Amino acid sequence: MSPTSERSRYACPRCGEHRLAIIEFPQQHSVGFVPANEIIGMGEPTVLTPPAIGCLACGGEWPTLEAFREESGEADEADEADAADAGPSA
Repeated sequence: MSPTSERSRYACPRCGEHRLAIIEFPQQHSVGFVPANEIIGMGEPTVLTPPAIGCLACGGEWPTLEAFREESGEADEADEADAADAGPSA
């Protein structure tokens, strides 16, 4: 979703509104910044949780892009497009 637009490119597969947004999970730090820990390489652990997708209109949520594509039917279209690009097999 661009910062200048209230409308997303893709429609929500549940309600049809173009109000999708990326949901980023908050980062919780267990301790404050401790320079000595950074020097010896014992900094804050990093949690690599990918962002989710949510609809601002109906509240629908999808934990991954694959889950969103599966529900919206885009996964099937992408598979068909890949097969068409591959051409006939020998």
